Amino acid sequence: MPSAYRASLTDAPTGPTGEQEPVPILDGLPPGPRARLGARMARLSLDSGATFMHEGEVTLFLAIIVRGRVALRLRVPERGAVTILTLDPGDIVGWSAIVPPYRATTSATTLEPAELAIIPAEELRELLATDTELAAAFLPPVLETVAARVAATRDQLLDLFRGAGVDPW
Repeated sequence: MPSAYRASLTDAPTGPTGEQEPVPILDGLPPGPRARLGARMARLSLDSGATFMHEGEVTLFLAIIVRGRVALRLRVPERGAVTILTLDPGDIVGWSAIVPPYRATTSATTLEPAELAIIPAEELRELLATDTELAAAFLPPVLETVAARVAATRDQLLDLFRGAGVDPW
């Protein structure tokens, strides 16, 4: 990641009150899986405009947005990068880190200063393969994210083809 973004990777950043901000999604996990996954996470602080995931490249980590907003952008021929979805705290970025071939389907860019809770892709895949209790607790929120993205894409396609007199299928 270019240093121009002044990204910082820390183990225990704090929020405005001086306490570490909670990681959305982790709070909903049972205590054991929450502790084991939380122990492997780090925090990444990014300035506005930082692109931390690039479409088509191997996804290096899965992230949960703790603070800030992130735009998911898709390269469109003759139009360049187009924002297709905006994510908020609690949303997952980089779920492709656990789905072969582990390549990002979009680019992700911060729209304002942001803090992400991240776990390296290889470490997460190993953890999910060896810790069935953690996998059973963590994979449903990930699948909910994927399902929501598919539904949003479907809605966008319906809007795109509405009134065009063309049957896209």
